[in-house]
Amino acid sequence: MHTHNVNVKTATRKTPERFSQVKIYNVIAEQQSLLLRLAGLWNLQLSQEEEEEEVSMLVLQLAENVRLYGVTDWSCKKPKILWDIACFWIQAQKMAISLYEMKGARAVEYARSELADFLTHEKYYRDRESATA
Repeated sequence: MHTHNVNVKTATRKTPERFSQVKIYNVIAEQQSLLLRLAGLWNLQLSQEEEEEEVSMLVLQLAENVRLYGVTDWSCKKPKILWDIACFWIQAQKMAISLYEMKGARAVEYARSELADFLTHEKYYRDRESATA
C-alpha cells in the first residue's frame, strides 16, 4: 500500500472521490491565498514593472486554476465550471482593475484570453474525440 494515498489514522486507502474532494479543497485554499496576495500587493511598494509582473502572475494563476481544476462537465455547449473555484477568479478580475487600473486591466485581458483560448480548444478536441468514438 502506498503511503501517499492512505488515511494515516485508519490505515485505509482514500477513495478516488475523497481524494478528488481533498484536491478541490486545496485548490480553493490556493485561490483564496492568491486573491489575498493580489489584494495586499499594493502595500509592498514595488516598482511599477515588478508590480505589473506580480499582478499579471497572480491573475494568470487564478485563471489557470479554473482551467485545470474548475471544469466539471465538458458535455454541455459551454463547459460547466465549479463555482467554488471560479468565484475567486471573478473577484480577482474586479479587484485587479480597481486597485491596479491599467496594469490590472492588461493582466485581466491577457488571462481571460488565455482561459478562453484553452476552453475553446479543449472543447473542440473533446467534441471531435467523442464524435469519432
